[in-house]
Amino acid sequence: MDRDRIKARIDLEWDDDEVLPEVVNPDVEFLFNRMTEATLETVAARDGEMILDIGCGRAGDGVELAKRGATVVGIEASRVMLAHAREHVNGNGAHVTLVHGVGECLPVRHQSVDKVLCKGALDHFAEPEVVIGQIARALKPEGQAIIALANFESLGFKLGRRVYSLKLALGFKDGKTRMPWEPPPDHTCKFDYFLLRRMVDAHLEVEEEVGVSFLFGFPWWGVFLARCPRKVYSTLLGMLDKVARRFPSLSDVVILRCRPRNGECVD
Repeated sequence: MDRDRIKARIDLEWDDDEVLPEVVNPDVEFLFNRMTEATLETVAARDGEMILDIGCGRAGDGVELAKRGATVVGIEASRVMLAHAREHVNGNGAHVTLVHGVGECLPVRHQSVDKVLCKGALDHFAEPEVVIGQIARALKPEGQAIIALANFESLGFKLGRRVYSLKLALGFKDGKTRMPWEPPPDHTCKFDYFLLRRMVDAHLEVEEEVGVSFLFGFPWWGVFLARCPRKVYSTLLGMLDKVARRFPSLSDVVILRCRPRNGECVD
């Protein structure tokens, strides 16, 4: 894989400042927090493990894993995000090695990593399936990969599209330029549960799948929750999250825990 050709297709100055909306309703806050919590639970870092965090962003997850005793290497393509990551790492007194690189050309030896984490980043890469192949190559035979990604065919998005189509049919207009179920411009692929499984199954064996959060993107849901007392909306969101765990294909976020197929090294 030509690293320079891949980099030419990536925004090396990408910044996550506009990832969150101006108004953060309870469903958005819950989704981001629960995604991080569930992902770290799935990683289950142990003391001394070598963990590679691909698309590490601000290195928030890397810092938490390092605090739990893991040896963490964060790979990030954006120079802007690397600067944010260094600031975060230095400010938290954790040791995380940060590397400027792309997921399609991981700078690690074959079968050299205990675990690989890729959270919320796979749909930003130029060639996502190549990244999955690189993950399989990097893992030790007994290693694990944890991939967490937004599901653009979630129940909330499906219902949202239907409600929106009905509003348009009735003559109502929406001033939003992009709806929640439409991938942002910085996404290179519109992932859903089934597409993610197809790509992953070609390189890795899935051991566990977990759904996170339910109904994000459903019209008026976030506004309704914002008008409820915190105890009420926390209970509602927690109950729905328990349902989402059992139905990852309809959940807002999908987390897969995988292992190399038959312990074989992938070229």
